[in-house]
Amino acid sequence: MNPLSLLRRMRGSFALLALAAALAPSTSSALDPQLVPSIGADTGRFTLPISCQISVGTLKLIKIGGTVDIQGIAPVQLGPGQVFYLSQGSGALTLPAWLTTLGGIVTINKADAVISSLRIGATRSTPATVDLAKLYDLSVADVPVQGGKPLTVGLPKTGDFRVGPYVAPADGRVQFRFEGATADVTLKSSIGLKIKVHAECLASQGNALLSVAVGSQVDASKPALYEGEPLSYPTVAAGNLIGIVNAPYKCDIGGQQYDVGVAVGGVIPLAVKRAGSLSITQASGAITLPAATVNRLMDAGVTTVQGKVDELKLIVDNGTPANPNVLPGGTAIPATTLQRNTAVVISLPTTGTVTAGPFQPGTSAASMVIGMGSAAASLQFNGSSQVVPVSCPKPEPDALLVDAPII
Repeated sequence: MNPLSLLRRMRGSFALLALAAALAPSTSSALDPQLVPSIGADTGRFTLPISCQISVGTLKLIKIGGTVDIQGIAPVQLGPGQVFYLSQGSGALTLPAWLTTLGGIVTINKADAVISSLRIGATRSTPATVDLAKLYDLSVADVPVQGGKPLTVGLPKTGDFRVGPYVAPADGRVQFRFEGATADVTLKSSIGLKIKVHAECLASQGNALLSVAVGSQVDASKPALYEGEPLSYPTVAAGNLIGIVNAPYKCDIGGQQYDVGVAVGGVIPLAVKRAGSLSITQASGAITLPAATVNRLMDAGVTTVQGKVDELKLIVDNGTPANPNVLPGGTAIPATTLQRNTAVVISLPTTGTVTAGPFQPGTSAASMVIGMGSAAASLQFNGSSQVVPVSCPKPEPDALLVDAPII
């Protein structure tokens, strides 16, 4: 194969390296390749602010704030009519210190709790909502409680949960939502007093968790279900998510489609104030070259690649800037050796993290949606000094990073 043909075949694949330098959760260093999920998987953890009406019997006492913590895996994209799930799910309902002291009247040291309803929605899908309490035992007994400390009820008792099956609509977007929860809690004091309270909880700052685009470009013949993926995120501050999106790209490489995965993510607010802004922080990323991709490149005579990411653009719906390059000045791609039958995951940048934004919401829109856009890079192959420009279009359908309500 002559060099020009080789460069044409590779342009789509390695342009994706530009995307990897943008986003993935970390506090100070690049993303560990072993944390990257399979291509097409979106792993994340969400801490959503909620408001709970507390009642004793028929008496409504007070509305108190709290959080619901949800961790799981969703598909990055869906095909029309495709069956899909939110998998490897776990979570926790946290109620504030007021409850464990009943406003300072009595100190609680243990609690029993039954989550009688925990509803996860997938808009425009069938069904539109799944109640986890009808599928799993969401009860706990004798939870140790420190008086004056928040009460946290972890879910489920053992293992994890699978939400679904849902069936995707014909087109558009599906939005996963926290639709509400109810809990019956028996508070126990050290002097033997038992107080039964009922909590009705709803999201207080928008209930969207994430959105997934639906398009005919996706094979809908098999369920979108991801299991056995790396999923171990730290707790994130209320009103934020931390996650990794490994988006599938179909790039034109010498007139052929070439499948590559790009893992992106970061710490992202779940909502944005109309007069405020949104930034994606603690950001880095990684590119995944499946073993089949590596083999094809080696068949073309490629053994090593290196270069520089020149540009990464995001697509911001209902916000400004609308199509920003979040890597001004670019970032280096280290020399990487390919090995036959072995997938390659390259962390970018190799050290440190970056920030994307701030993004300003539109004046009248209901939400601001940020997705992955086009990219460009300059590469050298097999140690050559020849610089090769590469590019890649955005995923189809969209690969979305956040769908943040404007509040």
